[in-house]
Amino acid sequence: MPFVIFQSVAFVCVAVGISTDGDAADSRFSRADSDTRMMHHIDLYDYDNKKITAESETPYSPLMTCGRCHDYETISHGWHFNAFLPGTNDGRRGEPWIWTEPRTGTQLPLSYRDSKGLFNPNDLGVSPWEMTHQFGGRIPGGGVAANQTPAVGEEDNGEEDNGEENNEESVAAVDDPRSERWKLSGVLQIDCMVCHASPSVYDFNARRDAIDDENFAWSATAGLRLGTIDGNVSRIKDGSDPDDEAIQAKLPKVTYDARRFSPDGTVFMDLIRHPSNNACFQCHSQRTVDEHGIESRWIHDQDVHLRAGMQCSDCHRNGIDHNIVRGFEGESDQYDDPSVRVAMDTLTCVGCHIGPEHIGPEHIGPEHIGPEHIGNDQEVELSIRETAIPSRAGRLGSPMPEHAGLPAVHFERLACTACHSGPISRGEAIGMMTSFAHGLGVKEHRSGQELPRIIAPVYGLDDDGKIYPQRAVWPAFWGTVVDGALTPIDPSMIYDLTRKSLRVRKGFVEELVTPQLSRTELKEVLGEERSSVREHEWTDEEATKVAAAQKVAGEKLFNEKVAATLVGLQDTLEAEQAVYVSSGFIYRLAADGESLEKMDANELKNSEAVEMVSWPLAHSVRPAGWSLGVGGCLECHSDGSVIFDSTLQSVGPGPDQTPAITMAEVRGTSANQVLLWNQLFGGRKLFKFLIAGSIGVLCVTLLIGIGTLASNLVNRRNNVT
Repeated sequence: MPFVIFQSVAFVCVAVGISTDGDAADSRFSRADSDTRMMHHIDLYDYDNKKITAESETPYSPLMTCGRCHDYETISHGWHFNAFLPGTNDGRRGEPWIWTEPRTGTQLPLSYRDSKGLFNPNDLGVSPWEMTHQFGGRIPGGGVAANQTPAVGEEDNGEEDNGEENNEESVAAVDDPRSERWKLSGVLQIDCMVCHASPSVYDFNARRDAIDDENFAWSATAGLRLGTIDGNVSRIKDGSDPDDEAIQAKLPKVTYDARRFSPDGTVFMDLIRHPSNNACFQCHSQRTVDEHGIESRWIHDQDVHLRAGMQCSDCHRNGIDHNIVRGFEGESDQYDDPSVRVAMDTLTCVGCHIGPEHIGPEHIGPEHIGPEHIGNDQEVELSIRETAIPSRAGRLGSPMPEHAGLPAVHFERLACTACHSGPISRGEAIGMMTSFAHGLGVKEHRSGQELPRIIAPVYGLDDDGKIYPQRAVWPAFWGTVVDGALTPIDPSMIYDLTRKSLRVRKGFVEELVTPQLSRTELKEVLGEERSSVREHEWTDEEATKVAAAQKVAGEKLFNEKVAATLVGLQDTLEAEQAVYVSSGFIYRLAADGESLEKMDANELKNSEAVEMVSWPLAHSVRPAGWSLGVGGCLECHSDGSVIFDSTLQSVGPGPDQTPAITMAEVRGTSANQVLLWNQLFGGRKLFKFLIAGSIGVLCVTLLIGIGTLASNLVNRRNNVT
């Protein structure tokens, strides 16, 4: 079994005829070119490219099975799979991988893409295997999870190839201390069925459980529930020899469900061409959290597009390259093909509802140009802009928004989502939980206070200078400072490095920052009689007293434990200085070497390492009546408006928070500017009345003057007569 994990993809190409040409137009794969669903009664193949029967014990390989008819190599460069491949476009900021360790108070945003404030796992020494184990349950495979797969087109020389030559730009510097685990766990090939299985066919939790058990190569088999899997790679110790027969005997074995096999040996795969919403929700669900915990779903409306019966894939489309349209303006600029650019432009908010702004002759095929278009180049372009179907609004039946009286400057400074998307602001950013960060979909008890702490909406500026609603998180991690540069310690190692000094069993926050008071402490706070009363029976005053006592106890405990841990880290790592970061604060040892003090971020060369990290959000889209500004200009341009005066405050596992700031301050707008602007708008009604009154007085004056002049002329004429 260990050998099959490193089977060369080039060998697969030769064996099953996979094209290594990334151009889908030149693909040698047969195509149905019909809207009907293909009936998939197919043979299953394992990682050794051997046909699977009901008696087989090895897991099926998506590459060997699906790759016989589909261009796996081209697909592998799609947005969901290419984060670890060199030379890919980074695109707009998206939700990062947030490495969360509740016992150490860690919420560290990671990404292989180049985004401000995010840490590259390679730079921290986080191995591809560790990344796969930590996040594999939320990615469909490929990329980082298939790092050990050699590049297509390389010759299979029988030697192990961990892909370093193919990915030298991104992984050559990574020293993978657990590289031997790949030979046991296998890799996560792109599991096509994650997206393309019919709803209710694929068991996402079974797949996640397999990955948690380090059964990477078995996860696709588990997800389809093709049989039962006996054995966990996680129970095999590090350093075990994969070639040892005793170790091979411990590797998981599949017992296939014989009922899934037809008499001819094929298996029916219930597939759909366009992924269902259920598949998307596995990684793209979200929940809001207020001071009482996770908010009930019945309170909120669904995205207005979903309520209208649309599917996620109606807008988020893709071709064989699987570069799924994300739907933001400017996304199409990275493509050279005019037809692709036009298609992508029409799938943005503006393109769908209003019509794309930049449609020229180069975007239109001959079928759109008639005799009436022949003439001056400018006239041709103008005519095409006005008459070409691709430039018209109303794709997918979308209505044309009125925006009556809305000045054009709003479209220059605001994204559509600023007014139409995300949770409705309530005067301050509230907590958010996402599938990717909090494992939504896994059945477990949640309070809403689990790490990582994410808030939304934050009305910040994106790279294009427009205001977008965003989600935000503050990094929290243990790190070292060398020559003024702050670097997080490998989060996969931090628990082992700190467990003896922190002594946290389950939760850093619950045990160090807000510890439960002992019976003796409760007696001091509440008195003998009330100390035995259950928490839900406390009065508001009593709850406030207990919270204050917890804060005092937490500050003392946090100071002692974190200081001791920093001493231990400096000794163990032989570091110049160890620190703990949370909520924008940097905690280091004070001069006495036993207590904590806060370090000024300006002392760092890379102060952005502790700052807020944000990324735009687009869903859920609210109906027009719930949009910002629908109540008139003063809904936004007055004191207390959500887009200027709603606040946010840093959140994290640590005991401290930065002072609340307004959304205007987040964008760098001064309070005086906002006040002046609001005062101007506040006086608009009076100004309108003054103007209207002035015009009325002027009209009356003119009428009187005209009447007087007419009377004088009549009198003169009478006198002459």
